[in-house]
Amino acid sequence: MRNRVLMIGLDGMTFDVLDPLIAEGRTPHLARLVSEGARAPLETIFPPLTAAAWTSAVTGKNPGKHGILEFFLRRPGTFEEMAVNQRLRDSRAIWDLLGDAGIRSIVTNVPCTYPPEAINGVMISDFLTPGGRRDFVTPDGVLDEIEREFGPYRLHLAGTYRKGRIDEVVDELIDEIDYKTRVNLYLMGREDWGACFTHVWGTDRIQHELWHVVDPTHPRHDADEARGHRDRVMEYWARVDESVGRMVEAAGPGTSTFVVSDHGFGPLHKYCSFNVWLMQQGMLALKRDAATMVKRLAFALGVTPEFAFKLSRRVSAGGAKAKRGVTADRTARGKLNKLFLSFNNVDWSRTTVYSKGNYGQLFVNLRGREPFGTVAPGSEYERVRDQLIRELRAIKDPATGKPLIGDVFKREELFHGRHVENAPDVCFLPADMRYISIGDMDFTSNRFIVDAFGISGGHRMHGVFVAHGPAVQQGVRLDHAHITDLAPTMLHLAGQPVVDDMDGRVLATGETTHVSIDTANDRRMQSGPSA
Repeated sequence: MRNRVLMIGLDGMTFDVLDPLIAEGRTPHLARLVSEGARAPLETIFPPLTAAAWTSAVTGKNPGKHGILEFFLRRPGTFEEMAVNQRLRDSRAIWDLLGDAGIRSIVTNVPCTYPPEAINGVMISDFLTPGGRRDFVTPDGVLDEIEREFGPYRLHLAGTYRKGRIDEVVDELIDEIDYKTRVNLYLMGREDWGACFTHVWGTDRIQHELWHVVDPTHPRHDADEARGHRDRVMEYWARVDESVGRMVEAAGPGTSTFVVSDHGFGPLHKYCSFNVWLMQQGMLALKRDAATMVKRLAFALGVTPEFAFKLSRRVSAGGAKAKRGVTADRTARGKLNKLFLSFNNVDWSRTTVYSKGNYGQLFVNLRGREPFGTVAPGSEYERVRDQLIRELRAIKDPATGKPLIGDVFKREELFHGRHVENAPDVCFLPADMRYISIGDMDFTSNRFIVDAFGISGGHRMHGVFVAHGPAVQQGVRLDHAHITDLAPTMLHLAGQPVVDDMDGRVLATGETTHVSIDTANDRRMQSGPSA
């Protein structure tokens, strides 16, 4: 079929990992795509999180338009959260637009596609599917067909790093990509398809769990452990490369192929609990009732989610957590928030700002929006935001004396569209991305900055963009691409018009055209050779 498009999403892939793999000769298929095609660092949206970023990738729009800003969406007027899903996406995805043109798509495991919609083609949802559900494939009957051929579908992952259990993590990740590659190839042979979009989750998980194993500069690096297991980690990357090669071959020589990621990756050294910092600044206050005083005393003594996590790691005999969806994770966090100091103990009448979510998301306790808002809209709101930004920029890293915070934005500088009201009021990134603002729990630790525990790798703002095919110039290196550019570029190479309200721009427009990038999430004007 002419104008076929294949998108292979390697979650969290970064050129910081890919280029050394290519140089060592471990990924020949990816090396060929890069050398014969075009490449660019791919800037993601804020926050650099999977659900929001992949939704921007497949819609070509910023989160203020499509409405997926995090893994969870708060119910209006409350602090209650619901897991995001495909029904909350307020924009059409590229496969919907291609379907209107009669182009059949295969969509497998792309984040935020549960529950799967009826499309012109086949859709298999992603790891955000709640555990135990069987309604993650459309059309009906396809899941049974797949499982008769390949066995139970590998939807979730469970392995987490423990000393002596690295092989178990890698084994599961290899099993996942081998299984899903076989399924993808089966569907590619079964369907008369014009576009295929697939997502690999394991490339994210292996970097979260095992970054310290291959990074000798990481504070948790163990040289003996690395000598015994580095090759196993490299084996996984070789298996990823093999999967890419098999899918590219199955797609055929006339296909426009994209290997892309939703964000980058790098080492993670420190956690920052910004609700602790807000308490220290007098912007967040706790209740004075007896129950809160007891929890506050326990908190001061170190009885925190950090303590519970470390204790569970010491006493647990297993190396894996239960396979489950994001809905179950939210339920577990709700139970922990009842046990530990949480927003249930906050005195909202004396609170002006709070933190919720990872990677630097701060919310004003706004009257009329928050259930117990104290800050009036208008001039008072702006005054609080301006003060907050000044205080953020004044924070020094106690280890170096340098500024802790890098870029700081008001939400309207990053987002536009009907869902901006759901965005954080102030957004920021650490100056050193080895630090992360952590917000899985309301009060993770009783100290502002602590050594990272659990995962050893964290997200970065630039992933990878690799394009290959007959319409792509060989050897081109673009200075910049944005994740919202993916959908319009793929639409263009599929021979279809680009939707007017997309924020991204076509990156592949012919041999002599230069590409102008000007999106809501990247306020700079960039230009460079076309792909």
